Amino acid sequence: MTEPTPAPLAEDAVVVAVHEDAVERDGEMLVLVGSEVVLLSAVATALVGHAHEPADVSTLATLLVEEFGAPPSGDPFAAVCTLAGELVARGVLEQR
Repeated sequence: MTEPTPAPLAEDAVVVAVHEDAVERDGEMLVLVGSEVVLLSAVATALVGHAHEPADVSTLATLLVEEFGAPPSGDPFAAVCTLAGELVARGVLEQR
């Protein structure tokens, strides 16, 4: 049985990082959420880093595009809304 795909967040949704502990190495991050360890990609690591203070998803998307460039295809804001939704579902971010 597969887990349902989390819903993307709206661009004006405000999120903040809430993981309990983290180790960053080579641009990726391992975060502790409850008793689960979650490995974050470089883009997810940057998103979580920018969300140590509450921030809206649109602002985070702009920061990530500045840092990594736009994705080769698709809307970067939609991609960040999807990623933020996944991180909320995993307990790495909290929606406020």
